[in-house]
Amino acid sequence: MKICSIVVLYEPNNKEIENILDYYDSVDKAYILDNSVESRKIIVNDVLSKRNGCVKEKAEYIHFHKNIGLCKALNHGMKLAADEGFEWALIMDSDSTFNTNVINAYKDYIKEHNCEKIGVLAPVHLHDRNLEKKFEGQRDVSWAMTSGCLYNISIFKTANGFKEELFVDGLDIDYCYKIRRDGYRIVELANAQINHKPGETRVFGLGRAKVKYGVASPWRDYMQARAIVWLILEYRAVREIVRYSVKWGKVLLLFDNKGEYIKQLIHGTKDGMKLWKSAHD
Repeated sequence: MKICSIVVLYEPNNKEIENILDYYDSVDKAYILDNSVESRKIIVNDVLSKRNGCVKEKAEYIHFHKNIGLCKALNHGMKLAADEGFEWALIMDSDSTFNTNVINAYKDYIKEHNCEKIGVLAPVHLHDRNLEKKFEGQRDVSWAMTSGCLYNISIFKTANGFKEELFVDGLDIDYCYKIRRDGYRIVELANAQINHKPGETRVFGLGRAKVKYGVASPWRDYMQARAIVWLILEYRAVREIVRYSVKWGKVLLLFDNKGEYIKQLIHGTKDGMKLWKSAHD
């Protein structure tokens, strides 16, 4: 089977570029897509050449000169992979690293199972807000965060890829909901684990209990609210209604600078409704 990797950079630090080495030797080709203003090609080549000196043969660096959005960049990488005959694509965030030999776990699963209807193979994401119970073997899930997932390129083409209007937030959930609606599966493997950095975590004391919650910038809250409203309207997903309610609750009860966050949530809600309406007019 032919497997490539795709990572999208955006103003990365050296550590995020070095993270590519975590999976570089396990794939047949690495697509490195850069949404930064300034090119990092020299730094990328320098980092990758330290591994085995075959940068030109195995890595393809593409610089967009501006931030075209995560969705559009990933779609571009997936098209390149499809055109070059790859069957599966590992998509990684620049700040994610492997905790186990994820690609070998994926390869073993593909060899042992009929994957005709499997759109995404997903790892367990290890981070400080992961409250999911441990499990053994594999399980079907309703969605999976993009980073560390192995995408079936044939199904990706059939599904017309990620929804580019979402830009950066909600693309993974939207894609998974979309392909599940068409009868495809998302399978999570217990022996595939990656370290994922979800953003700033704060702790709220509730008696003896401590509740961890995430904090993003007002702009990201706008993008997230916009995406959640799209998901609610498009898929009638109860989970997204809960997420939307929790997001408002966090802002009203726990956040500083409530005014700016409320403004962005309202803006995101309206734009999410407009996005859905424009797709169905």
